[in-house]
Amino acid sequence: MAKRLLTPEVKDGILDAFEQAGGVDYLIELARRDPQTFCLLLGKVVQAEIRAETPKQTNKFDMGKLMAEAEIRRTKLDNSQ
Repeated sequence: MAKRLLTPEVKDGILDAFEQAGGVDYLIELARRDPQTFCLLLGKVVQAEIRAETPKQTNKFDMGKLMAEAEIRRTKLDNSQ
């Protein structure tokens, strides 16, 4: 399925409508009058921000191997006491 992208014209229209509706003052009023809708909107924005900050390179590791190494270190510490 193709990813839907907003055209620059649509984005500009949304921003214009937001400003005409009251901008930040509108959002404050929305938060007061309809917290459920405001939280849904907030969740969309925060989710988008989190996705945008996801690193492109991930660190790969073998959890089983790391746990085995930790167990060996713990055993050595227990035996030295």
